[in-house]
Amino acid sequence: MDTLLQSQVFFFISSVGFVILWILTAIFLFYLIRATKTFSKILDQMGDDIESMGDTTKEMLEDIRDSAVFGFLFRKKKKGRKSKED
Repeated sequence: MDTLLQSQVFFFISSVGFVILWILTAIFLFYLIRATKTFSKILDQMGDDIESMGDTTKEMLEDIRDSAVFGFLFRKKKKGRKSKED
């Protein structure tokens, strides 16, 4: 084989390799972007659910604090006079 033919074969093989590499990279990026969008949707849904759970929890705590049983068990202590010792 002469040198010119060897260089042409080398450049042909390397060109095909780079095209295949870029196709694989494009496929990987496509799936990575889809996974990122899906993950973002999941996080948004979780955020909405956490906010609604927080509101529900606040309402439950207010109901418990307003109940008679809670008031009976955990009475507020009256502030008494402070005696100062000299």
